[in-house]
Amino acid sequence: MQYRSNLTRKSHFLGTKIRNLRKRNHLTMEDLSSRCIRVNAESAPSVSYLSMIERGKRVPSEEMLEVIAQVFQKDSNWFLDGVPEEQNITPVKGSRGGLTGMVLEPSFLFSNEILQIAIPEMLSQTGTTGRQFAHLLIRAYQEHHLNHFP
Repeated sequence: MQYRSNLTRKSHFLGTKIRNLRKRNHLTMEDLSSRCIRVNAESAPSVSYLSMIERGKRVPSEEMLEVIAQVFQKDSNWFLDGVPEEQNITPVKGSRGGLTGMVLEPSFLFSNEILQIAIPEMLSQTGTTGRQFAHLLIRAYQEHHLNHFP
């Protein structure tokens, strides 16, 4: 029971770590699913279930997480610690002002130094235009200051 509540609480980090690890190893979801089937066909996730895990919509069972961990040759507890990987903490700044090909993690965004260079990447990943982002900032400022301007 303790495992399940711990896993549910950390499911977003778990999904993000699986996605980052899968992409770093140049695997598609189909590739990862087929490798999991080779390890243990009964506990292996399907492609659609992997997608839901990566998006934080589903939480894998302990057995399924163990299969995924075996595929990546990691300890299953590695997926549950909630700490971003070292190389994700210090990204490479791109030549156009953003980050080069980095999938953003929630814990990564809490760093003020990195947030500034991450904004262009976040906008491109969400499809938000610069104008929409400016409107969002203005509206947030207005709501924070109760529409009182100096």
